[in-house]
Amino acid sequence: MSSINLSLAARSNLLALQTTQSLLQRTSNRLSTGLKVNKPIDDAAAYFAAQALTNTANSNITAQTNISQSANTIEVAISGIQSITKLVQGIQGILSSLANATSASQSSALVASYNSYLTQIDNLANGANYQGVNLINSATNSLGVSFSGQPGVSDITISSIRSDSAGLTFSTISAGLFFQVVTTIASQDSRDSVASIASVASTASRAAVNASPSLASQDTVASSASIASVGSQPSIASNATNANSSPSQSSQPSVVSVQSQASRNSANAVNTAVSAPSVASRASIASVGSSVSIQSIAGATVAAVNVSLITAVNTQVGNALAQLTAAQATLGSTNAILAVRLEFSKSYVATLQSGAAQLTTADLNEESANLTSLQTAQSLGVVSLSISNQAQQSLLRLF
Repeated sequence: MSSINLSLAARSNLLALQTTQSLLQRTSNRLSTGLKVNKPIDDAAAYFAAQALTNTANSNITAQTNISQSANTIEVAISGIQSITKLVQGIQGILSSLANATSASQSSALVASYNSYLTQIDNLANGANYQGVNLINSATNSLGVSFSGQPGVSDITISSIRSDSAGLTFSTISAGLFFQVVTTIASQDSRDSVASIASVASTASRAAVNASPSLASQDTVASSASIASVGSQPSIASNATNANSSPSQSSQPSVVSVQSQASRNSANAVNTAVSAPSVASRASIASVGSSVSIQSIAGATVAAVNVSLITAVNTQVGNALAQLTAAQATLGSTNAILAVRLEFSKSYVATLQSGAAQLTTADLNEESANLTSLQTAQSLGVVSLSISNQAQQSLLRLF
């Protein structure tokens, strides 16, 4: 079969119409999908760059879900710890009542309440599950969180904090245990009877002492006259005829006279002393009767509150409250980290999606204008082709 030959004008018009039709399809596709790059053939560089950004964004969207679920798990754990803290505070009230218990039955009823609180603590700890994960009923559980969304990768690991009764070192108490302290009063030995005290003999009276006679007074002694002085003797002259003459003796000075003694007054007579009266005899003291021996007192037992046990449990309660506070702070800080990472992940995903859109998204206003322009060009092309065909038909009329 022979081919049909078209004129150059017809071929040009047909080619223009084909190009316009192709552009119309592309523009319509962009308007319908909102993308200017739908396939690698449209723009390979932009397509693969946008694809990489989209994949990263999708991974972070998966990470957002993981972070959100992990945050929910922590929220459940924190809520459980808060409830357990209230129960432990209730145990403090029970211990205060036990300290003031007045009977074993009252103590047993309070102990039953204490054990019931421990049961509720265990129930709360075991019930704090979220999607099969419990962070407060065991010390071996853990939760891994990936910030990148890559499977098998954990950017942070949240360890569980055991907060049930065993984890808080509580244990059930037997009824009456707080009233098992027994105070024993030891028996007193009997005391022997006391022997009577013998009477004391009376003291004999003493005879009166006679008065001493008074001494006679002494007369005054007259003063002695002074002794007159003796005159000095003249010296004896030497004798010339006497070969053995002695020298003359010098005269002796007169002796000093002795002063007369003054007379002494007479001494008064000494008065007689009055005789002391005789001491009356004392009657004998009656003997003290012997006392009867005292019988021994039997020992006794008295039930009392076990203060030391209450103090020990109160210490456990204080330690448990401190442990719960620390656990809540740890989980709360981890939850804050997750919240920050979640906020960042959302912002990061939005940036990635925006970047991918910038590479592939079509400008609808521009594409709408292109569509109008192409439709006009198509209409003109059809008119041009029609004019070209009419010229050929005019040539056929000549024959």
